[in-house]
Amino acid sequence: MANIKNLQMWKTICADARIGISKSLFGLRSIAFYLPTNSIIDAKTAEYSVSDGEHLKRLLETPRENLSKVIGDFHPIQINNGNFMAELCCSRDGAYLAIQLFQFVRLKYEPATNVLIFEGDDARAVKQLFA
Repeated sequence: MANIKNLQMWKTICADARIGISKSLFGLRSIAFYLPTNSIIDAKTAEYSVSDGEHLKRLLETPRENLSKVIGDFHPIQINNGNFMAELCCSRDGAYLAIQLFQFVRLKYEPATNVLIFEGDDARAVKQLFA
């Protein structure tokens, strides 16, 4: 599990009015939670191959009303040193998910998508991709 403060999308998450941040341990540790359900948000990163990363990017760019149909049985496989990296922030109850996809270009990961936020059934559907 990644430290949420180390994610590149941390500032976007902090600016979201649906997210609360509490600091503990003398301000060294931050805990984010989804305000509507008071569920703690966990962060993780995962790396993927070119083919899985491209497929994931297309999925994330589809209209929300078609999301469940488009996902189908696709499950990207995590690899080490992948060409794509996903940063995920998901509430423990599954009601909130934020994701940003990055692609390795010019010796660093650069954003391939904006920060995308899903709530409710859409969040649960996207979360199943990474289960």
